[in-house]
Amino acid sequence: MMIFQYHFAIITLLVCLVLTGTYTYFGYHVVRRGVIFVDLSLAQVAALGSSVGCLLGWGEQFPVQNYLMSLTFTLLGALLFVVFRSKRQKVPIEALIGITYAGAIAMSLIVLERSATGTEEIKEMLTGSLLTVSPKELGFIAALCSVMGLIHWLSRKKLLLVTEDPEAARHKGMKLWWWDFIFYATFGMIVTSSVKVAGVLLVFAFLIIPAVAAMIAVEGISRRIIFGWLFGVTGCFTGLELSMRLDLSSGPTIVAVFLVLLIGTWSTKKMLT
Repeated sequence: MMIFQYHFAIITLLVCLVLTGTYTYFGYHVVRRGVIFVDLSLAQVAALGSSVGCLLGWGEQFPVQNYLMSLTFTLLGALLFVVFRSKRQKVPIEALIGITYAGAIAMSLIVLERSATGTEEIKEMLTGSLLTVSPKELGFIAALCSVMGLIHWLSRKKLLLVTEDPEAARHKGMKLWWWDFIFYATFGMIVTSSVKVAGVLLVFAFLIIPAVAAMIAVEGISRRIIFGWLFGVTGCFTGLELSMRLDLSSGPTIVAVFLVLLIGTWSTKKMLT
């Protein structure tokens, strides 16, 4: 395989595996909560924060300041989504999340128009820069995902209850707004660290497609998460290999492979039932 012939490709593959492993778990929560586009919105809010950072002069030469600006926007977005739950009886939460996404991308485009490299930054915002990920970035993303994963493991029963049966959680006296904020804030921190690398489109694919494929194929929370991980690993290996052999953009190629695998999963399930 060509992937193993190049050092940068191995780093790219490791990043993809870390992200698909993390996002598959979050994807289960997102699909069950019925907030499918929350990652697109949070990713775009993070991108907006990064764009504002660039406009203030905190570009690639000031990565820490740019990251903190992006994280601040993301946490504000997470707080906004907590508020949205209380409004869902009047307006569907997906509509409010969609409005957030539209507003964030519109403001990002306006901000980036002021930048000398606006066109390139817009493209990177959507497709990321997987093939130029450094070992340092890989280490940071892996460490962050590990910490967020530990938080979710320690809180798994309560977070799953809020996701699966919010009414039962409310009857048990749980503060839904607090657990919602923990979920969106931890999710948002991972989105903030990965959107610059993977791009908005691939982040969405990592989150939704393996989770949906798992729900089509198997039953049970654990089996679905394991299936989603295997689905994501297969898609990452195949997508990166094809992108290198055919000289295609890595992010869009992985998304395309995910879609083919999703169709294959659905077709196989149909034939077996």
